[in-house]
Amino acid sequence: MTSEFDTAALIQKLREWSARPEITAHNWAPRLFWQPGSDSPYDRLRVDAAELEVYFAALLDEPSVCRAFLDRTQNGRGGFLVANARRHELPLFSRIDQDGI
Repeated sequence: MTSEFDTAALIQKLREWSARPEITAHNWAPRLFWQPGSDSPYDRLRVDAAELEVYFAALLDEPSVCRAFLDRTQNGRGGFLVANARRHELPLFSRIDQDGI
């Protein structure tokens, strides 16, 4: 992840999007993307926030704030994630270290 984005706002958006019916309909356990905390299954992200934002945005038909960045810095990674979402495929997301984003 980069300082190009407001990390706290991006994570908050991902938490909100995780609760939307279009996402919950996939029946993904929160721990697929999040490290659970003592009082919440959404404590810390396990995967790159920018990648998850692009993927969720495609599933929700919402604009993505991270796609252009991923396309520019990771050779079209944003477009790849969008294509995965359109094919109803769950891609392998980049993991983040335990120290955060």
